[in-house]
Amino acid sequence: MLELKDVSYFYKSQKDKLILDAINYRFEKGRMYAILGASGSGKTTLLSLLAGLDCPVGGSVSVNGKEIEKRNLNYHRKNNISLVFQNYNLIDYLTPVENVLLAGKVDALALLAQVGIEYKAGMRNVMQLSGGQQQRVAIARALASKAPILLADEPTGNLDEATAAGITDLFQSLAHEQEKCVIVVTHSKELATEADVVLHLENGRIA
Repeated sequence: MLELKDVSYFYKSQKDKLILDAINYRFEKGRMYAILGASGSGKTTLLSLLAGLDCPVGGSVSVNGKEIEKRNLNYHRKNNISLVFQNYNLIDYLTPVENVLLAGKVDALALLAQVGIEYKAGMRNVMQLSGGQQQRVAIARALASKAPILLADEPTGNLDEATAAGITDLFQSLAHEQEKCVIVVTHSKELATEADVVLHLENGRIA
């Protein structure tokens, strides 16, 4: 459902250094993917291209056969993608409940409880929460979206082992029970072992 065709990318200031080199890959619904790679290998860049936050310098990204640039990047981000950012990207003057409700009409307290955020914490300003709690709010917000593709950048990086395992179970459930395409960039071997497909980004290519 989500396809990379000859996707290449370099930074404008470093045109002689390819970050991604003519990548071809097709991601399918109903599967959870883990993307591994050394720091600086281009994992977050690849996720940004899949999310339509940036555009490749060569090749294209398509959803269900339609190129996202031609269709409209805003449409893609609004309708196709839910995204868990590494730096959370929460609205800092809102509560966790209000942040989750931005993604859809859902039972925000129930979703927050799923990721380990209790009622009192859910009603505070998000800036009063710890980094790990903010990460969980960001995950709950992504879970609230009806988008068919979930992209997550190091979603368990700030979480304790038990919470990380619970989040991994939630991602598996989204893929296997709700037929979503779940793509996770991670350094966590524990998370990767639970994915249906593990991809390694090396020298600008998917291995």
